Amino acid sequence: MAGMFKVRNWEQFQHYKDRNPPWIKLHFALLSSEDWVTLDDASKLLAVVCMLIASRNNGMVPNNPAYLKRVAYLDRLPKLKPLIDCGFLENVQADDSALQATDSGALADARPETETEADTEEKDSLSETSSDEQPRKTLQKKYPADFEAFWSDYPRSPNMSKSKALAGWKKLTEAERAACHQAVPAYRAFLASKADHPTMHATTFINERRFEGFAPEPPKRVDEAVWLKRLTYGRSKGGWFTGQWGPAPGQVGCSVPEHLLKPDDGAGWREMEKAA
Repeated sequence: MAGMFKVRNWEQFQHYKDRNPPWIKLHFALLSSEDWVTLDDASKLLAVVCMLIASRNNGMVPNNPAYLKRVAYLDRLPKLKPLIDCGFLENVQADDSALQATDSGALADARPETETEADTEEKDSLSETSSDEQPRKTLQKKYPADFEAFWSDYPRSPNMSKSKALAGWKKLTEAERAACHQAVPAYRAFLASKADHPTMHATTFINERRFEGFAPEPPKRVDEAVWLKRLTYGRSKGGWFTGQWGPAPGQVGCSVPEHLLKPDDGAGWREMEKAA
């Protein structure tokens, strides 16, 4: 065993008449300690574990992560380095005999004759931070492309849950998903005409099939001359009357003949309440 650690200021804060106290003193001042505040969550838990073990060993903690893992029922091998770096644990020269007999048995059980390959991999993979603090890219949820397109077009508010909306989306058939997405422009136009109307949660829009009430009417045949007139008006005003003309250029379900459109048609156009 490569030495022992001592909990700093142990004698100052812990006073026992016997060597096996049923509890330890956890001072409230700990919360105002810079060492404690700057530690990650895993190290804070480990600090408490070290204090519990130190209570049976006169403030001493064995430098044996395998033992600490087993005696405290931790999921992974603990990292002592953050506690050493902040000064919570002080490196002292002591051998295993400093441990009480009750703990030395458990310590012996905790020491495998050879380090297993699994233990080695676990040490290499464990970072200095909490196991909950994984890189964000590993926690990001994948969303289907058709749902992402719907979510991007839907008029959202900060209280909307994307994952709950996805759960409802998955219950729709492919045709229903297309209809739901195609209903968004009409719903946006409705909101534009009702300035004080609250935005419906996307989950409600999907689960309660509210999109059916905003389904676009089957496109009527419109002469190209009419479309050109509408496009000219839309370009000059920077807007589009979705309620009468259908989805604007660039939106799902737009009925304007593609060969009449310019590349920037619809970009930044607002919803107009009535046509000229």
